[in-house]
Amino acid sequence: MKKRLVLLMCLVLIFTAALMGCAPKAPEVNNAEGAADAEFKFERKIELVCPWGAGGGADSTLRAFASALEKEIGVPIVVNNVEGGGGVKGVEYTVKQPADGYTFMLGTQSLLLANIQKLSSVDIYEELIPVTRLVHDTNVIVASGKAPYNNFDELVAYIKENPGKVKCGVMTVTGVDAFTVRETFSEAGVEVPLVAFNNGAELNAAIIGGHVDLATVGPAEVKGLVESGDMKPIIVASEKRLPMIPDVACTGEKGIESYLGPMRGILAKKGTPEAAIKAFEAAAAKAHASDQFQEWTKTVALDQRPGYANSADFQAIWTEQNETLTALFNKFNK
Repeated sequence: MKKRLVLLMCLVLIFTAALMGCAPKAPEVNNAEGAADAEFKFERKIELVCPWGAGGGADSTLRAFASALEKEIGVPIVVNNVEGGGGVKGVEYTVKQPADGYTFMLGTQSLLLANIQKLSSVDIYEELIPVTRLVHDTNVIVASGKAPYNNFDELVAYIKENPGKVKCGVMTVTGVDAFTVRETFSEAGVEVPLVAFNNGAELNAAIIGGHVDLATVGPAEVKGLVESGDMKPIIVASEKRLPMIPDVACTGEKGIESYLGPMRGILAKKGTPEAAIKAFEAAAAKAHASDQFQEWTKTVALDQRPGYANSADFQAIWTEQNETLTALFNKFNK
C-alpha cells in the first residue's frame, strides 16, 4: 500500500513538472530597448559646448536657451565656449567627452561645411546626433553707417567701379556666413574678398572703425548698431523681407537664390544613450516653448523664421543641409 502511494505521488510530481515545462513563458525583455525606453534622470550638471566665442549669435542663443532649460531639466547647466578652427575645436573637444548624456553641443551648418572641406580630424556628420533645432536665423549683409552706398544695387555698382577694394568680414571663411557672401555676390556678377574674425564683437568694431567694408551678421547681433546709425543693412539673404527691417531688400526679390541662414541646434556625441537624448529633447521642447525663451527670440528678432524642430525633423533637415552645402561647395570649387 505504501509503495503504491509513493508511486502515485511520484507520478503526480512528474506530471506537474511536465505541465509547467509546457506552459508559455513570459516574453523576454530586450535590455537595449528597455534601457532606451526607461526614463532617464539627470543627476548632475550638464555641459553645453559652444564652439564659437562669446558675443556672437551662437553664444547668445545657447545662453538664453540654457537659462530656460535649467528650469525644466532640474540640474545646473554650464555653457563652455571652446572656440577655434571655425567651430572644429569645439567639436573635437565634445567627441572626447564621455557619451553619457551630460555633454551636448550647439551646432550650425558651418560644422557641416568644415566637414565637407575635411577641416576636422573627426567625421562631424557621422559623429554628432541632431537632438533639437532651436532657431533658424537670417543672414544680413551690413555696411558701416558711413559707407558710400545705401543699398545692394549701389553696392554692386561700387564694387564694379572699385574691383578688389570692398572686403567682407565673416566669423570663418569656411562657414555659412562666408558661403552666403560668395553665393550672393557671385550671382550678382561680382567678387568680394573675405576676412575672418575671432568673434562678433571684434567684427562689429572693425565695421564701425572702417577696417572692413561689409559683414555678414544676424539681425539680432547688430540691431542696436543699426538703430544708432553705426551700421546700415544692405541686403537680407532670404526669400522675403524681414519684418524688423521691411525697407531692406532681400535676395529673393533680386532673383538671387541665396537663402542660407544659421540653423542653431543641439547635437550629441554618437553613442549617447537614447534615453538621455529623449529626456533632453523633452526638456528642450518645454524650454523652447517657455515664455522666457519665446520672449527672448522676439526681442532679438529670432522669430523671423520658424525655428523649433524635434530630433526626427532636425535629423532630416541636417541631412538635407549636408547635401545642399556639398553641392554649393562643389559649385565654388570646380
